[in-house]
Amino acid sequence: MIIDLAQLFHNNSLLVVFTIIAFGYLIGNIKIARFEIGVTGGVLLCALVFGHYNFQLDPIVQSLGFTLFIYSVGWQAGPQILNVLRLDGPRYLVLTLFMTAVSFSLVFGLAAVIDLPSSYAAGLMAGSLTSTPTLVGAQNAVTSGLVRVPEGATARSLIENISVAYAITYIFGTVGLLMVVRILPSILRVDLVAAALQFSKERGIKSDREKYRVKRPILRAYAVDDPDLAGKTFDEILSRHGAQSANLRAFYRLKRGSELIEPRSDTIVEMGDKVAVFATPEEHAEAHKLPGLTADILDEDLIDAEIDVAEIVITNPASVGKPLAEIGIYDKFGCFLSSLTRSQIQMPVSPGTVVQRGDVMIVSGERLALDRLIAHLGAEDRKAVETDLLTFAAGIVAGLIIGQITVKIGSIDIGLGNAGGLLLSGICVGFLRANRPTFGRMPAAARFIFMELGLLLFMVGVGLNAGGGIVGALASLGPILFACGVVVTCVPLLVGYAFGRFALNMNPALLFGALTGAMTSTPALGIVQQAAKSTVPALGYAGTYALANVLLTLAGTAIVML
Repeated sequence: MIIDLAQLFHNNSLLVVFTIIAFGYLIGNIKIARFEIGVTGGVLLCALVFGHYNFQLDPIVQSLGFTLFIYSVGWQAGPQILNVLRLDGPRYLVLTLFMTAVSFSLVFGLAAVIDLPSSYAAGLMAGSLTSTPTLVGAQNAVTSGLVRVPEGATARSLIENISVAYAITYIFGTVGLLMVVRILPSILRVDLVAAALQFSKERGIKSDREKYRVKRPILRAYAVDDPDLAGKTFDEILSRHGAQSANLRAFYRLKRGSELIEPRSDTIVEMGDKVAVFATPEEHAEAHKLPGLTADILDEDLIDAEIDVAEIVITNPASVGKPLAEIGIYDKFGCFLSSLTRSQIQMPVSPGTVVQRGDVMIVSGERLALDRLIAHLGAEDRKAVETDLLTFAAGIVAGLIIGQITVKIGSIDIGLGNAGGLLLSGICVGFLRANRPTFGRMPAAARFIFMELGLLLFMVGVGLNAGGGIVGALASLGPILFACGVVVTCVPLLVGYAFGRFALNMNPALLFGALTGAMTSTPALGIVQQAAKSTVPALGYAGTYALANVLLTLAGTAIVML
């Protein structure tokens, strides 16, 4: 039996898609001197090769990828859109607007100088900034009819131009940006380590080189045998011995006879009561010094604690905008914070880190204590495998309908297009989800697969569309497009740094993180964090990333329409 592989692949587009994704993953994970082009770049390169040999993709596959990706981008950005207006938010907002405006103006100016068609200009901007949302916005503007197709051209040829320009400029946009971010602090004589330490000191953030951890608690039970304690509340007892009422969190269960009682500050203690204490060894040693408590006792009802882990979404206005030290996850509630995530980015777990709406905490502790903490912070995102596909699908439907709405101004029809509609719908659903965690449930694994698979399906289509014309474009426009790409990658970063330092007076470590977020480059953030030896830059990245995705999508739509 003879198998014609070429014919097999030509007859089976699904085989082509997943072969490209598989090899793309392999290539994207190859590191050369700590640099890697990433999975998106690897898939794009593989798709270009297949496209050069005339392999095609059913348009519905790319449309599906585009829909899943851009809606997920909006969903992820939703909780953070309003957060950029809090604390350092105004500076993040201004910096993101400035960076987007600089990039847009630069591309528009270069296109005018070298007489570059708007389709190539859109691909130039998307590739130079490695911004897939920009590419999505531009291509969708063409397919949805928002762009007037020039005489002698077709919508397909415009999409191919966008894809070709994106492919030519993407590599330097990825690797070049990492190189620039690595060497720029040295050129500017900026000590990122010192800057991160200074910011950490000002905000009460522990250095990554400092140990920030609470000793694990243990559970012990005591009996009340002092008549002087009888008839007094927990608050009175603790105050009498110079303790803070917040230390009540250690007393999580009280037993009176056979009745189990949840201790409160106004709970009255009686002779013979037994109390379970969930605290560190040092705190138990202090408890031994309190008169009126016998040595440890054994009582299964008291020491049979239910230790659990909860994923908590921050929604309570009483907690939003407060540092972790003020919330007192351990000091006030006796629970232990493992991680804090914002827009899929790990935040520093330090006393000075400010909590924002939509943040997700992983917290462990005794179940009753966890319930009290959850009520104070927001709501628990209970672990389950189900995704609320009804809300997910309805949100996409709403976005597609919004994208069809146009407003006629004179002879010009203006609308958001599918990209803008899906983005807006995703933002609304994501924002509502952050405020009402029981609505629109989507586990982290589901979020990842929707966004990642959507992105890769879309990139396969981009590469296959560009593959047929990439050789000719490289021979004619390749050098000038590449040179323009270098300019568009580097200049906004330099101008943005100057603007952030001198106009916004931002800390350099925070600023470099914010700049990588404004350029939507997660690999560049990794380089900055390595140089700073701190996670402080992640705070800046999270401040600009969500809004940048939205603005760059709109910028891609706008530039291809000019």
